Amino acid sequence: MRLEADAITAGYGGRMVLHAVRLVFQTGEFVGLLGPNGSGKSTLLRVLSGVLPPQSGRVVLDGEVLSQIPAHIRAQKIAFVPQFEPALFDFSALDVVLMGRYPHRGGKGFTGEDYAIARRCMAELDILSLAERPITQLSGGEHRRVLIARALAQEAPLLLLDEPTAHLDITHQIELLQHIQKMVERSQGRVGVIAALHDINQAAEFCERLVLLRAGRVEAYGTPESVLTPAHLRRVYDADIQVGLNPATGRPTLLSVRPARAREACERPHVHLVCGGGSGIAIMGTLIHHGYRVSAGPLNLYDSDQVAAEVLGIEVVLEAPFAPIRQEVCATAKTMMQRADLVCVAPVPIGHGNLPVLNLVQEMQVMGKRVVLLGNERFETRDFTGGKAAQLLAQLCHQGAECYATVEDWLAHEESNQSIENPSYTC
Repeated sequence: MRLEADAITAGYGGRMVLHAVRLVFQTGEFVGLLGPNGSGKSTLLRVLSGVLPPQSGRVVLDGEVLSQIPAHIRAQKIAFVPQFEPALFDFSALDVVLMGRYPHRGGKGFTGEDYAIARRCMAELDILSLAERPITQLSGGEHRRVLIARALAQEAPLLLLDEPTAHLDITHQIELLQHIQKMVERSQGRVGVIAALHDINQAAEFCERLVLLRAGRVEAYGTPESVLTPAHLRRVYDADIQVGLNPATGRPTLLSVRPARAREACERPHVHLVCGGGSGIAIMGTLIHHGYRVSAGPLNLYDSDQVAAEVLGIEVVLEAPFAPIRQEVCATAKTMMQRADLVCVAPVPIGHGNLPVLNLVQEMQVMGKRVVLLGNERFETRDFTGGKAAQLLAQLCHQGAECYATVEDWLAHEESNQSIENPSYTC
C-alpha cells in the first residue's frame, strides 16, 4: 500500500504549518518523523490520516484521493493515534481497545474474534491486566498503551502514531518500539508505520527511514545514515551535534549536543591536543561539550584517539598506522599548534616514535604559547624513552606549563578565572 503527500500545505485558521510537503510512504517500512517542536510532525500525521484537510495539495492512498474514500473504508486502511486524547468517559480499557474493531463490524456487535484480537493486542503491550480498569483511572503511560492497542486492534495496513512513547518509562518505550519494528518485519510488506518521535537515538535505532522536518518543510528524507548528519541537524535544531555510530548496532547515535546560540554567545579558545592510545578520548569529548574548538595530533591512523576525533569532527594531523612521527608530519602539526590558542598534552605514553611531538610542544612554549599538562601520575610512569620524555615534561612544568590532574580540574580553574575577570561571564 502506498500513501503519498502530494504538495501538502496545511495549518490552522490563517496560520500555515506545512508548506508544499511531498513524501511517499509504503507498507513494509517503519518511518520516523523528526523535528523540533512546531516543525509540523503532528500536523503532517493529522493530514495523512484524513483528520485535517489540507489547504492545498492532496493525500493519495493507492491511487485514490484520501478525502474521497468513505470514512469506514479509510479506517480499515489507516489507524491513527493522536498526540492527545483525553479520557472523558469511564469505559474499561478493554472497551476502548475494542473500539478499534468498529470499522470491521459495519454497525454490528462484537464477535468472539473481536474480543480475542483486542485481548491479544493488550497482551502484546503488557496491559491485559488493565482490561477491566476504567480508562479514567489509568496513568498517562497506561492510557497511552491502551490507545496504541486500540490502533493495533484496528488491523489497518498503515499505522500513524503521534509520539507513541510519550509518558512511557524507558523500558516500555524500548519494548513498544521493538514490538512495532518486529510487527513491520513480520508483515512481509503488508504493514507500515509512520511515527512522530522526539528521541533521535531511538528513531535511528528502530526506524528504517526518517523524515526530518524544519518549519513545515522536509529538510531530509532517507536512511538514518543519510538524514542524521551534523549539517542537517544543525540547520533543523540550531545546535552543534556530533554524530557517531552505536558500536552494538552500527546505527547513528548522537554523542554531544551544544546549542549553536550558546556557542555563538561565548566562543572558547582553540585547544590543540597532543594525545594518543586512548588518552585523549574523554578530553576531546569534554572540551567539545564545553564549547572549545579542538584540533589534535599527530595521531596514527586507526589509533583510538584518531577514531574518536573523526567521530567528533575534530581536525587531526595524521601519520601512517603504527609509524613513528615523521619530520614533515611534525611540520604540519607545528602549523596547527601555532593557530591554536594553547596546547594541551594528555597523559599519553611517550616513546621514541612520538617523542618529537613533545619537543614540538617545548618549542611552542618557548615561542610564548600557553601549555597545559594533564595527568596525575608521575612523568616516569609514561616515559618509554629512557628518561628523555620525563625530563622534557618536567622542563615544561618548570618553564610555566599549567599542570592539572584531570580536564575537569583544568576547566573548573578556567571557569573561575573567567568569572573573576568578567563577572557577567555565564558560559
